[in-house]
Amino acid sequence: MNTWQTAPRFRFPRQGDVMVGQADGVWEGRSLKITAAVEAPGAARLTVNGRPAHRGEDGTFTVPVWLDGRVNRLQAVNPDTGETQTVTVFVFEKAYHAYRFTVDDCIRAFEDLNRHKGEYASLFDNPFFAVFREAHRLYGSKTHINTFYETDDGSFSLSGMTDRYREEFEANADWLSFSFHARREHPDLPYRDKGYEAVKADCLLVTDELRRIVGPAALRDTTTLHWGAATREGARALRSLGYKALCGYFLFCHGEEYYDCYENGQPIVSYYLSKEQTANLEHRCFWVDTDEDIVFARLHMVLNAGDLPAQRVGPFLDGLAADPAAGGFIQMVIHEQHFYPDYIAYEPDYRDRILAMARWMQEHGYRPASLSDILEETQSPVR
Repeated sequence: MNTWQTAPRFRFPRQGDVMVGQADGVWEGRSLKITAAVEAPGAARLTVNGRPAHRGEDGTFTVPVWLDGRVNRLQAVNPDTGETQTVTVFVFEKAYHAYRFTVDDCIRAFEDLNRHKGEYASLFDNPFFAVFREAHRLYGSKTHINTFYETDDGSFSLSGMTDRYREEFEANADWLSFSFHARREHPDLPYRDKGYEAVKADCLLVTDELRRIVGPAALRDTTTLHWGAATREGARALRSLGYKALCGYFLFCHGEEYYDCYENGQPIVSYYLSKEQTANLEHRCFWVDTDEDIVFARLHMVLNAGDLPAQRVGPFLDGLAADPAAGGFIQMVIHEQHFYPDYIAYEPDYRDRILAMARWMQEHGYRPASLSDILEETQSPVR
């Protein structure tokens, strides 16, 4: 911190930060009261939205502010120099004490449904989809599935998938939903260097087939792009097609290389965000790129992690919920491949991990949520 700095600089909240209700403040009527913190060690006094701030010994000014509605602007002013900083801050009221469960890399379940279309009377005769219905019936959980277009060897694609289960998919669309993930599993990081048109083409390929297979009611305007790596132009392509939110890990690679794809110190599954933006989101639930009108949502937990068997799911969630900034809204992901015995990293307790998660959420009062519902006040449907 520059001790001569007189220009105000928000430490909290920062530009694009999202307040998750009571996780970040206190409701007073319809206003969320938070404490803003602003750096200006060389300043004698500051105001935020016209309110005088208290100067701490380290040169950080704090002041209570009230956020009204979904979008708020805070302006810090040094009245002695005229220097200012203005930030846009969001409130996602519906996100508080809610959770979202997602599945990545899904294609084999569709292949199985298609192979057994003459035998399966219900889509839930497929053992993979049956797990999610069980979690829904027992604990009310919702599942969102991010989908590939085709298998790696090209032997099956969504274009060859039957639509005979569409009516049943639509009947369960309130808790079972779908969106684009990637064309196929490999290569790794397929969109890290791709531009607008390449991402748009693959997204349309998947979305058009999903609309035919599961029906428009089961589509959502949020997704996790495969490996969570994209150029700004690639993310713009998704936004132009109606996708409002992109989910990722927003962590840093520490120590050994991550799957031979990330070097030490690099952001992991963080799209095009800078290191500073990633570091901020690492300890939050959401962040909004106001330049691109894209919400980034953090995935806190990978249920298929090798060190997270079913009996450790509850204790892991206990620790996560103890951190108000990270645990106000909890997102988890599991990858389809680990369900199958022929997969190299098969996990026999796949179902048990999901049920343990859903049971913990119900017991601790977390509500299952669709990210689309939380973002419903924003614009543009998927098209």
